[in-house]
Amino acid sequence: MKVKLCKKRAVWCLVIPCALLALSVTVAPVASARPFRLGKLPDKGKNFGCGTCHVDPRGGGRRTSFGKDYGRIAIVEGEKYTQALGALDSDGDGSTNDQEFAAGTNPGDPRSKP
Repeated sequence: MKVKLCKKRAVWCLVIPCALLALSVTVAPVASARPFRLGKLPDKGKNFGCGTCHVDPRGGGRRTSFGKDYGRIAIVEGEKYTQALGALDSDGDGSTNDQEFAAGTNPGDPRSKP
């Protein structure tokens, strides 16, 4: 009886972690950060990289106000930086996104203005 119990316990010790791993992979939220999107920006991401759209400059996670606008406008338009997106003042600092890109400032950070 003890041998069978030990074998059952060993099997469960393998099955449960594998099942949890499989579940976490299939249920995990899909990140929307994509490096190719940098090439869609007027500055091609050279000034702030992923920090143009994300709070964390390494990318992923929470988005800046510009990143939220990009998701709402550019992604819907087929990953295009549009005139409508350029005309917005995403961070509320008094300068449009186009003006911010032209000046080399971050359109998602109200402390960074032309």
